[in-house]
Amino acid sequence: MSRAKRAEYELSGSYLRKTFQLLGHALRAEPLRFATAITSAGIFGVLTVLFGSLLGLIVDQVVIPSINGEPAQGWWGEHTSTNRDAVLLAGGVFVAIGLANAALIAVRRGAQGGAVAGVGARHRTVVADALASLPLGWHRANPAGRMLSAMSSDSETATNPLHPLAFTIGSFTMMVAAGWRLIVMDEWMALTAMMVIPAVLGVNFLYEKVISPLWDAGQSLRAEVSTIAHESFEGGTVVKALGAEQIESKRFAVKVDALRDADTRVGAVSSWFEPLMDAMVPLSSLAIMIVGTYRAQAGAVSVGDVVSAIYLLALLAVPIRGIGWVLGQMPSALVSFQRIAKISAAATEVDEPGHVSLPREGAGALSFRGAHVGADDGDGNPVVIVEDVTLDLEPGTVTALVGATGAGKTTVALAAARLSRALEGEVVLDDHNIEIVEALGGHVALVPQTAFVFAGSVRDNVTLGDQYHDDEVWTALRRAAVQDVIEDLHHNGDALDAQLDERGMNLSGGQRQRVAIARALVREPRVLVLDDATSAVDPGVEQEILAALRADGEGPTVLLIAYRLASIMLADRVIHVHDGRVVDAGTHAELVARDEGYRELVTAYEQDTKRRDAEAAEVID
Repeated sequence: MSRAKRAEYELSGSYLRKTFQLLGHALRAEPLRFATAITSAGIFGVLTVLFGSLLGLIVDQVVIPSINGEPAQGWWGEHTSTNRDAVLLAGGVFVAIGLANAALIAVRRGAQGGAVAGVGARHRTVVADALASLPLGWHRANPAGRMLSAMSSDSETATNPLHPLAFTIGSFTMMVAAGWRLIVMDEWMALTAMMVIPAVLGVNFLYEKVISPLWDAGQSLRAEVSTIAHESFEGGTVVKALGAEQIESKRFAVKVDALRDADTRVGAVSSWFEPLMDAMVPLSSLAIMIVGTYRAQAGAVSVGDVVSAIYLLALLAVPIRGIGWVLGQMPSALVSFQRIAKISAAATEVDEPGHVSLPREGAGALSFRGAHVGADDGDGNPVVIVEDVTLDLEPGTVTALVGATGAGKTTVALAAARLSRALEGEVVLDDHNIEIVEALGGHVALVPQTAFVFAGSVRDNVTLGDQYHDDEVWTALRRAAVQDVIEDLHHNGDALDAQLDERGMNLSGGQRQRVAIARALVREPRVLVLDDATSAVDPGVEQEILAALRADGEGPTVLLIAYRLASIMLADRVIHVHDGRVVDAGTHAELVARDEGYRELVTAYEQDTKRRDAEAAEVID
């Protein structure tokens, strides 16, 4: 994610400053639509105040004279011959203003709805981009629920104040025009009417201080509920197999009840804020009636002026409610906006684009030169996991990385794909530091142990939306030894259109791994990194895959994290890693002869393989 995009979500200063920053972000995100909506609302406000002013004039110049049997006065009397005509003319003006306002409302709502939807989409896009850029350490340190919450409820809540925003901003023209008209009529009635504004701001200030911490706590609990729900879906088989349904339900219920209580507290605070805001205008109208009565008795204003003042104040109820809605939603919106901002700020551009373009032909030469390889700890701090890695992967060879669990093998594999970093030393592809290689994913393909399969067609799972000919897809499936499996799937016509279930549940674990390998091979990488990516594959099939990669002499350079002796023995070179260090390197026979730790490790692998084969034979018998 670019620094400029992250800067969009940086808020600083006081609550009021942050409020304007959030609103400014929205206006910059959808300038044309907001401008259309605000302009429409502004014209609507002017016409509405004009309507209120005409109402007072019509009362004084048409209604009262007609009641008293006198001719209409003013402009109405000059342009009509009877009171009936004057009333019809006044009604026609009102209808024209009403129709114009109806059209303006349609334009405003259409533009406003599109603008809010656009801002919400931008929030979700920023979160998605950040999640793709965040270091693996961040993902390990933060639960999935936080990401789901940011993508859904936080992105939605951050747009809540924007729904009446255009009308509220546009309505300032109504407030200014109404205030000016009230001042022209009588300064005392104007002062009485305008007292509602500081009252609204004072109530909102108190509301913000109370509601913000309550909303923040509720959003955190909402993320925790999402996390538990996500874990329950992912681990449903484990829960049912171990009979832990009640325990899991209780764990979920505790957080759900806590979220219910938090939302109840938020609702309790809102329950006094919104009625208090609604009471502002009626109370002010009562004050206007009292003050207006005294001013009319003193001859300072007419009856029509008092009617206009009450009507204008009633008009202010709409923008005041809009302001109340914006202000009422702003604390929760700021909390959600800042939660998105934290995720955006954490993105550190793990896969930078680089600027050196390398040829795509032939197997690549990959080297680690005194590399201290590390990863982000989730808080932006680099931690060294494997020290002083020095090894060379010759083009077209297969290198097996061997070591006990936790030795750092996966960290080395991730470094080859630039998903972990050489904090010291360097990782080099064709004599170029991979940090500056452009489009590294086109040269180095990583297949992780956990093979993720999307719900969709086989073709989409292999190509991931890139443009590959079907012949290329079938070649990749064949090299991954999964062609027969795909052909046997239920399909209508082309087997590549066969649908795979969510997470590939209609495939076995080994079949999912082979689809993931085909996904890498279709891109014809120059370096292929298999992070124990064949652990669920039958040993015979695994050897078939490795043999296919080397059969024509044009296969990629392969870095293989291996736990099977048969796979290790297929490698041209073996690297033994122990406690975060490269202990030895050579052929399998050389390491067996001179490396006691390696010898013990592969002996254990061999015994484990024999045990598995014996268990499989018993099942067959």
